[in-house]
Amino acid sequence: MRKRIVVLLIVLITVSLSAFAGAQAEADKGYDLYIYNSKGENAAQFAEMAKAYEAETGVRVRTFSIGSGQDHMETLRAEMNSRNKPSIFSIQGVKELIEWYQGGFVVDFNSITDASFKALANNISPSLRLTNDGKTSFGVPYNVEGYGYIVDRQMIADLFGGASVDAFIADAKIATYAEWEALVKALDAYIKRNVQATVKLNGKAYVLATAKTGLAKNLNGVFAVMGAEKWTYGDHFINVAVNAVFANPNAAANATDADVEQLRGAFLAYAKALDLKTSYLAGLRGAATRGQDFVSSANFGYDQAVQIFADNKAVFFKQGNWAYGNIAGVNAAQAERLEFLPVKMPFESADIKVAGLTVAKLNSSIPVFVPNYYAINNQVPAAEQKLAMDFLVWLNTSATGKKYIVEEFNFIPYNADPATTTLPNSLGNSILDYIKAGTIIAAPYHGAPATWSGDVVGLRLMERYLTKPNWTAQDYKDIVDYAVQNWQSLN
Repeated sequence: MRKRIVVLLIVLITVSLSAFAGAQAEADKGYDLYIYNSKGENAAQFAEMAKAYEAETGVRVRTFSIGSGQDHMETLRAEMNSRNKPSIFSIQGVKELIEWYQGGFVVDFNSITDASFKALANNISPSLRLTNDGKTSFGVPYNVEGYGYIVDRQMIADLFGGASVDAFIADAKIATYAEWEALVKALDAYIKRNVQATVKLNGKAYVLATAKTGLAKNLNGVFAVMGAEKWTYGDHFINVAVNAVFANPNAAANATDADVEQLRGAFLAYAKALDLKTSYLAGLRGAATRGQDFVSSANFGYDQAVQIFADNKAVFFKQGNWAYGNIAGVNAAQAERLEFLPVKMPFESADIKVAGLTVAKLNSSIPVFVPNYYAINNQVPAAEQKLAMDFLVWLNTSATGKKYIVEEFNFIPYNADPATTTLPNSLGNSILDYIKAGTIIAAPYHGAPATWSGDVVGLRLMERYLTKPNWTAQDYKDIVDYAVQNWQSLN
């Protein structure tokens, strides 16, 4: 009997130790903090930043970043349903907040008692907070971003003369849409047929050079455009038009069907402006046209459009300051000479429904907004939530964290003072100039139904219109009807 008891005890101890060892092995996932990053443009730098954090704190960080231009929601949903959920994850504005809020995934910062994190959260400007009611706060901004038509100052010098660059930029910012359209067509004739012309911007005359010299000799089109990336025209381009009716994402999120009907005039202006932009295309191997090739990721994806612009084959490139690193990787000298011009559309006064906004103000402003927020996962253990808080404090307050934000990610800090901040990249400083001047608009498309701008309108444009050489007045009307009706049906 004693022998049996001893054997039984040995077996029980062995089993217990094995179970304990197994539990320990299961508990040690190989990392302490898991961060899901939806900003694919800084994936490599983000991973390096995580290593720097581990070196300073001993906390092991696993990072996951999506590919540049990739839709992140499906991947994030899969991660949220996995055994090892991210402790920090990305939310791209109010339209995505709804899903994670209703699912119980987001921690409201108002409920946090940790002193260091509470101080960070409380100092986020109310206008930049991720909220569903104006009282809650669910995210720490990655940064602020802006976008417009990127132009190389040296290209302008080679086209219109070095002495004209500053005046040209200043007048182009406040030029009317009619002047902008005339400029685009004059540039196209100059590039393709050597037709010299005088153009007017803000009523002032600018004369194209008698012959192509310098960078201008490389041009084969006016615009570098990512036809294969529907988010660029389905999200960001249409957002300019949405600003005519909705001042911010919450206004768009609470829109009635009647409110959405008011977008028809602005969407007509959007369709006409998109037609103009995609009618004068530069390509990798020569002038390009709309067609099946234009929506091919092998020829007109993100990287290809960056290459077209960085190779000086296009005058304008509608993108945001996040593209700075990509451009610098191809043409470092050019990256130091970049400026933003506003995306202009042929709005009429009746299209503008936002109090205090005018056609002139809308066409001389660029969108500046928070594109992504770091949220803390409410469904991970409290210990992991604490690690998440510590990391976000470090990222936004430590010397190393701030260095990565500004110098490696090429971000504009969400709490930067435009009057005193100078950034180490041209596009960031161009955005600060717009902020200082007060010529900025918002990102109300973030408040539209989640799939509306990119997956619905953007996909329709890609499949039916960007493959079509010529657009008609009926095409414009059909684009407007589709955009309005699908917003209403998705509401």
